[in-house]
Amino acid sequence: MLALPFGLRGRVEEKNVRAVYLFHRSGDPLVAVASEAVPPLESRQLEPVLGAVRDFIESPEPAGRGIQQTTRRFGEEGVVGVRGRFVSACVVFRGRADGIIRRDLVRFVRDFEERNESRLGSWEEATSLAGEASLAMTGLMDGQVPSEPAGYEYAVASN
Repeated sequence: MLALPFGLRGRVEEKNVRAVYLFHRSGDPLVAVASEAVPPLESRQLEPVLGAVRDFIESPEPAGRGIQQTTRRFGEEGVVGVRGRFVSACVVFRGRADGIIRRDLVRFVRDFEERNESRLGSWEEATSLAGEASLAMTGLMDGQVPSEPAGYEYAVASN
């Protein structure tokens, strides 16, 4: 008799993440990471997807201190948004893996906020975390959500 683990479907389902965006609670962007493996959206598909991201970021904050989540579908494309106390993250993806993506995104937002709460008060302070956030968000694309920061120091670049 062959026994399969219950979570097998979730482990093998491809996420096909196109991009991950992180915003400060002020609505200002902190980090955007795009996939090299998943082709970009066609221009006719881009407007409704970016509109969904904008609507989520600009919507009122949750009444409690909990995590707010949303999912929007556009045919084969989808957007998952998760809002924490200090940051909001959105993933643009192709396919049907929104449950897996939502789970990973909730974990990312919670862990990121817990580790960095003292530096997320203002957008200016939060920009110092862009490097750490970028690495973690790249991990979201690969299906890995690190529980600890990579231990690198980053400096904000300016032109």
